[in-house]
Amino acid sequence: MIPHLANQYLCTGCLACVDSCGQAALTKKNGEDGHIYVCYDETLCVGCHRCEKICPAINGERYASNEINDSQAYVAYCTEETLYERSTSGGVFAALARHIISHGGYVCGVVMEDNTAHHIVTSKLEDIPRMQGSKYIQSDMSGIYKRIAQLLKEERKVLFCGMGCQAAGVCSFFKNNRNRQNLYVVDMICGGVPSSLLVKKFMENEKEYSSLVGFRNKGEYVLSCLNRNGNLVYLSNKRTLPLMGFFSDLTKRYSCGNCQFVGIERLSDMTIGDYWGSKIDRQESVAIVHSEKGKALLKELDDVKSYPIDWRFVNDNYRCVIGKSYNNRRLQRKIMPWLFSHLSYASLCGLYGCTFQNPFLTMIFVYNRVVSKIQRFFIQRRKKIIVNRLQQNQFNKKLSAMSNYNGGG
Repeated sequence: MIPHLANQYLCTGCLACVDSCGQAALTKKNGEDGHIYVCYDETLCVGCHRCEKICPAINGERYASNEINDSQAYVAYCTEETLYERSTSGGVFAALARHIISHGGYVCGVVMEDNTAHHIVTSKLEDIPRMQGSKYIQSDMSGIYKRIAQLLKEERKVLFCGMGCQAAGVCSFFKNNRNRQNLYVVDMICGGVPSSLLVKKFMENEKEYSSLVGFRNKGEYVLSCLNRNGNLVYLSNKRTLPLMGFFSDLTKRYSCGNCQFVGIERLSDMTIGDYWGSKIDRQESVAIVHSEKGKALLKELDDVKSYPIDWRFVNDNYRCVIGKSYNNRRLQRKIMPWLFSHLSYASLCGLYGCTFQNPFLTMIFVYNRVVSKIQRFFIQRRKKIIVNRLQQNQFNKKLSAMSNYNGGG
């Protein structure tokens, strides 16, 4: 019987199903929209349906919710300047990575090579800088699950860091692994992954740059590249296609437009992301711990300062709790593959708000801004409801704890 696989609207490209198949009936493919999907060969399939049970998009297991049971939010930042300076925000991931590697473990994180992103597994401290910084491209997870499985079999400690959907794939893949306690899963607050076509078109047409390096410099969203002389250049005053395409929310995966993997409470051990309410002269991170293992790991970091906060931080980072973008049905998303295969680079830049060369492109830009503001209005309303509920939940837990303490006295 042919297995039921996630379609293009549900598939997250985590590739857990591919590594789960012992017959190589599933392989990675790059879709016309520039996103990673899965190709199925029925001649190799033996009908074990393991892929269905592993796939976090269709196996029915809930990865995240906005109902608090055990999770606690902290503000954290790394005090080791070298790690901090190379990080996008507070440097918590870098501190976690160094801690795990220094204690004989392995880290699985994302690096940029040849203008693409992919996960690597390493035990080398010198690889940590490569894994630092935001990468607004979906990473290729090919073979990662098998590599982690081998390390767990050897009873090694492994730290995995990725998007919520990728972390969900890891949690599902290793749910019943007998050495699961050695696997630390950290996911990141994610705004959705834009199409790789954005970077591809940029590199094909911006000939003065040899490779793309990053998308942010701390709190500033700015594309950085190496020029032909090998010098690092920050394109601070340029509206670039990779960044503007990301901000437009019109090239992301369909699954990102209705993400199943957002929420305060998650199956991962820890969720990290930007903290925008910092009151000190330093970029900080949010670290939400979901398990005793995650809490213990955060406390073990000598070079990280942290303190608990309430859930109001969500006001500045709504993608932690809301995974709806409302753009999946818009024409610019539906015909995106056609646009990138038929329009000129200049037209694409105009279409995604990089340039305004004629009245038509200006009208499209204004239209997109209006639609975005309308959507944000509804998001703000929903966010307010969620934050109020989280605050009330937290208050009730404190009240219950005080009541139990007084009763016990």
